[in-house]
Amino acid sequence: MVRTITAGGAALPDWVVAVAALLTQLGDAWFLYLGLALLYWIADDRLAANPRRVGATVVAVGLGALAVTVGLKSLFALPRPPGAGEATLPPWLPDLLSGVYVDAATGDGFGFPSGHAIGATMVYGALATFLDVGARRQRLRVAGLLISVIALTRLALGVHYLADVVAGVAVGVAGLWLFGRVARSGFRPNPDRAFFLAAVLGAAAAAIAAAGGHGGEVLEAVIALGGGLGGYAVWRIRGTEPAPVGVPGVVGGLAVVAAVFGSASLVASAGLPYVFGVVPDTTPFRLLAVAPLSFAGVALVVVWPTIVDRARTARGDEAEESSVGDLITEAEPDGESPGSERSD
Repeated sequence: MVRTITAGGAALPDWVVAVAALLTQLGDAWFLYLGLALLYWIADDRLAANPRRVGATVVAVGLGALAVTVGLKSLFALPRPPGAGEATLPPWLPDLLSGVYVDAATGDGFGFPSGHAIGATMVYGALATFLDVGARRQRLRVAGLLISVIALTRLALGVHYLADVVAGVAVGVAGLWLFGRVARSGFRPNPDRAFFLAAVLGAAAAAIAAAGGHGGEVLEAVIALGGGLGGYAVWRIRGTEPAPVGVPGVVGGLAVVAAVFGSASLVASAGLPYVFGVVPDTTPFRLLAVAPLSFAGVALVVVWPTIVDRARTARGDEAEESSVGDLITEAEPDGESPGSERSD
């Protein structure tokens, strides 16, 4: 059982396609944004001199990659290879995983340029640029390897033509250069500029998609627009550099952000239910939900370390007050007044 690279490509064994479906997740939106949120929350000075500043900047680059992808796909509106939306299930795959496999091994929507190639190039390229761990040449090599692997998986799965991924990498390099010019002063990244640029790109992508009549792409572009504005607003007022969040902070943050940002993605892809028969499932009403949800989702990602840090400070103050109170209690007399002592 095989699947072809493209309509006229060579056949590949099903296990190769399965491996490609797994590796291609390294460039999928859910993996990139989850990884960037975790990096922003848990990174310390072993990775970067200003880990929160670097992490926030790369989160903004990820939003910019989404905006660039949506804008260019809407502009060109070129189809994917024949059969890109179909997958042949390997006979050894459990039925429980069939839905996950089909979702990972197929592609829908417009094909040019490759969104995976753009996202991987911009995000992994930004990590290689802004992180301090290891030598810069080594970081670039790792980023180049990851980008190459992800690009090849898109061809192996038959969801893109070669021109799609080549153009995607080229666009990703251009986008990374743009963010480097706008959101960096010397060696110091500026997250507020990066988030604002992502919002501008999201607005441009929404306009292009709306002009082409692509409602779904408008909603995806608004996710980038709202997220960029949310990150920009919170970064401007969030305060000092907080410490990394611990495991409880990560778990709580993921739960909150997944509920908010996941709702925005769900509304954009699946639509709105009728609310008491009043709210119809139309693009304008979806926008009213997607824009604030994406704003809140990215804002929560950015502000979460500050929330956790202040909660720790409050607990520390309470513990210190309790400790001082115990010392005062221990220093007090046992309740007998000096005049109550009797002499023989």
